[in-house]
Parts: sequence; structure tokens; C-alpha cells
Amino acid sequence: MRTKSILLPLAIAAASATSPAFADFKGGDFILRVGAGYMESDDSVFSDATRVDVEDPNDPNETIRVEVGDSLDLDDDTTWFINGTYFVADHWAIELYHLNSADLDASYNTYVIGEDIDVRSSDGLGDFETYVTSLYVDWYPVCIESWIQPYIGIGVNYTDIDQDFLRPVFTDNTGRYGLINFGSSFGWTAQVGVDIEFGRGANWLFNASAMYVDADPEIEIGVDDVILSNGIILDSVRYKDNLEFDSWIFNLGVGYKFSF
Repeated sequence: MRTKSILLPLAIAAASATSPAFADFKGGDFILRVGAGYMESDDSVFSDATRVDVEDPNDPNETIRVEVGDSLDLDDDTTWFINGTYFVADHWAIELYHLNSADLDASYNTYVIGEDIDVRSSDGLGDFETYVTSLYVDWYPVCIESWIQPYIGIGVNYTDIDQDFLRPVFTDNTGRYGLINFGSSFGWTAQVGVDIEFGRGANWLFNASAMYVDADPEIEIGVDDVILSNGIILDSVRYKDNLEFDSWIFNLGVGYKFSF
């Protein structure tokens, strides 16, 4: 979270900067940028609980009522990004941004609570690949001659979690297992950033930006007659809901500005 406190003041301070008239950011210009993007998602993107009857570990002929809860926690990751910005007019631009393959480590946490029972466990699911593609309308508020160009943007994003990610959650010695599956979604996004040329009149520039991405891809979790590590047997359990996959993305990169 410290990155936010660095990037946001940077863009705000740059907005008040005055610069000699040596370079133009004007209608018809195009900027191509590449660099590193750090994706920081919500710590817990999914949680749910239900009450079920399970076999009593002390008496196989009896069942007991318990509350079964689960949650999915995600780690952060740094990967690469590429974007292109086209100035449709002075101060206004369209930007297409792509963050490629952020490998977010996932852990699946469960608990079982009932009479004389309070058992919790956590299982690592490995990582899964996440892609974010966004389309922004950007506004550059300072004069077009400035070689320091802060901007703000708003737009839409498409967040996709690799469809091939389908892995066991629980297994027992008979090979029965539970599965977890993810989907994709559209949402809104906003950003603040700044371009700083490598010297007056240079075509090469430095870029820093912070983006907020709102996304709610679908999650499906299924568990079929499996034995937890504590020995409790779970009957069929099904969850289908949307992830609270709201994320910050922080970018540092270089760009090249040219005109057609």
C-alpha cells in the first residue's frame, strides 16, 4: 500500500509544474509504453458459510450439525504491461492497456464449527494467471508544450482468470476430490499517471501510473464426499458466486512518443 502514497502525490505535484515550451503532446501524437506492473488484489476475494449434516467422528451411525465456511485469499504479483495512447485532440487521448499474466498465489481456507468441534485448515492452491485489459479516456490538463504531462483517466476493463485453472481442493485415498473454477468479467476502472520526457524535446519518456480495477469474475467451488484432514466427511457442497476481485495496479515504465 505504500506505493499508492508515492504515485498519487507524484501525479498531483506534476500537475502544478511549469515547464519551458520545448515539447508538444498534441492531437495526432501516439505513445507506446512498456514496463512493470504490480497487481495488488483484495486479501480475501471470496468467503461463504453454510450449515450441513456430517458424520459424527465418534459415532458413524449418527450425524451432527456443523457450520462449514470457506474463503479464498490471494497474494500479489509483479508482471509486465504494454499500452498505447493516441491523442485524438489536444489534452484528450484514448489508451489501450494490457497487464499480462499476473500469477496470483491462492490459498483456500476452511473451517468446521459445531458442538465440541472447531477445526480450521488452509491449503495452498498454487497460482493462477490473471489478465487485465482496459480502455481509457485520458485527460491531460497542463499545456501541451510541457515536458511533464500528468493525466487522469476513466474507462472499462476486462479481467480474465485463466479458464484452464481447475484444480483439486480436497482429495482422499479413493481419488474423489473437490474442484474450483474461475471466470471473467467486465467492470469500470480509473487511473492517475504522469509522463516525463527524458530531457527537453526528447521522444523517449518515463511513465508512472496507479490504476483501480473493479471486477467480479465468477467462482465455482464443488466438494463431493471428501474427507478433511481432521477426519470429518463432507457431503456434496456447491458454491457459485462472484469474486470481489477489486485490485490496484501500479505501473512503472518507459515510452516512445511519435506522430503519424
